[in-house]
Amino acid sequence: MSAVNAIGIGNPVNMSGVQASREQQQAGKFNRVLQEAMQSKEDKKLRQACEELESVFVYRLLSAMRASIPRSDFIARGMATETFESMLDEEYAKTISRQGSLGLAAIIYQQLSRQ
Repeated sequence: MSAVNAIGIGNPVNMSGVQASREQQQAGKFNRVLQEAMQSKEDKKLRQACEELESVFVYRLLSAMRASIPRSDFIARGMATETFESMLDEEYAKTISRQGSLGLAAIIYQQLSRQ
């Protein structure tokens, strides 16, 4: 079982197709980077993998927050809007993760570096 699925991030429940696809791509990228880091024992790659996981978590959080906003029928929503919002959430998540303000990546790194 992958680390992403173990904490429930890789399970696209109640998400649009665009969001689920983006999340699966992010989860797959994290798994690849994590496997490379664990095999090569490189701290830089492991830190990058931890930031990637934090980014996936923040993306899921932002998507859930966006889904909780009531939508009006005044402005029609289409595939383009969903795609844009999904990409925007992804970039927000990457920026938040890079800043290290949450500290999740640091905690995950500490746990994984002990193994």
